[in-house]
Amino acid sequence: MSTLKFTSADLWAQIENHFEQAHGERFAFGFTRLLHDSADGPVLEVVNVHLVPDEDVHHDRTGWYLSETALDRVHNYALRAGLGIAEFHNHGPGHAAFSRTDERGLAPMAQYVLDLLPGRPYVAGVWAAGQVHVEWWWAGREQVGGAGSQPGAPVERRGFDTMTVCGDRLFVPNAVPQPDPRMGRQEKLLTGEGQAALGALRIAVVGAGGTGSHMLIQLAYLGARNLVILDDDLLEETNLNRVVTAGHDDVGTAKTTLAERRIKDVDPCAHVRTYPRLSVDGEHPELRDVDLIIGCVDHDGPRHRLMQIALETRTPYLDVATGVDDDSTPAQVGGRVILCALSGPCLNCLDELDPQEIGRWGKSTEQQELDRAHGYGTNEPSPSVVFLNGLVVSAAIGELVAWVSGARPPATYLDIDIVGMAKTPGTQVAPRKVTPRDPDCLECG
Repeated sequence: MSTLKFTSADLWAQIENHFEQAHGERFAFGFTRLLHDSADGPVLEVVNVHLVPDEDVHHDRTGWYLSETALDRVHNYALRAGLGIAEFHNHGPGHAAFSRTDERGLAPMAQYVLDLLPGRPYVAGVWAAGQVHVEWWWAGREQVGGAGSQPGAPVERRGFDTMTVCGDRLFVPNAVPQPDPRMGRQEKLLTGEGQAALGALRIAVVGAGGTGSHMLIQLAYLGARNLVILDDDLLEETNLNRVVTAGHDDVGTAKTTLAERRIKDVDPCAHVRTYPRLSVDGEHPELRDVDLIIGCVDHDGPRHRLMQIALETRTPYLDVATGVDDDSTPAQVGGRVILCALSGPCLNCLDELDPQEIGRWGKSTEQQELDRAHGYGTNEPSPSVVFLNGLVVSAAIGELVAWVSGARPPATYLDIDIVGMAKTPGTQVAPRKVTPRDPDCLECG
């Protein structure tokens, strides 16, 4: 999936404020770096912006245009910095779309920039009334992961699937709200823009078992229509107490198959792609062009790898975990939800990863068997129950809805405790105060 990522919401806010105050057309440029080249197009991060001052914008009977001095300034900066260019301008009220005048200038400008900046896509977008239409041009993209554009090569032009702005709100300004009677009872809560964002975002859920099956079903009911699922486990009889996508006749069936079938039952329009489980050293290109990664895993090894991929690809990571300690009296039952946003602390900063557990996951099968022979990693699976999984996942979904709707910033860390305190027994869900990201963190610093 092709994506343009504003990983700093302030950068997009600068551009939007520039346009909102305009009396005529204004121009702004984003400078991009390539994160991934997918089968559907580039995944780009905007790392800096330049707002063109009004004195560099001119107008005649053919339309609005930039001075050569302004263009040279932008092109030279991109050339020196090794970055690509994303050009934005504003239109008046109405739908965001390129005009006939825009179209006449797009092809020669795209070709010029592609020749000037080989290997970097050219991006152009138009803003109108808070909505954006944005496209990419690239030449010589002969294969996924190739060298990119070459001078004189045929130019490919396509629209971005998503443009995301990640901050206190996860916003998708190129997602156009569409009337959907199925969502009528929730759209007032999610807002039209939030509902459109959920429908446009490509969301990866890693793990389709106890928590993962709950997560996928709730996402489907909410209107998430572009889902990636990673898991290669087959349903076992002992899973039937908590995998909500399965029935008794499904024992022996892949959990991803069960999840896809149930999602399509809820929403036949949903697009679902399934893959095997996360591997220790795999590149996992299927996770490199998504807008959000949700981890529903029960081991710190894959949890750590997911966090690494999220950091590498500049993708928010939502981690969901449950636990039961039946060695204590009474048993401790609870879970947590952690959102590793792009500006916040990672799981390592929060001291939520067990290095020994991560190390064991990275060992070969023979080494793991040797560890078990010496008493390492031999703990019996802890109890797992459907109501705990459902509660923790619902808390995570609540934060996601708050985030995409703009109702409030999401919590970084939620504690869920089923037992409660001696003086205040009962289920408790509470945000935990967390420290900022550690600048010396080996993972995200």
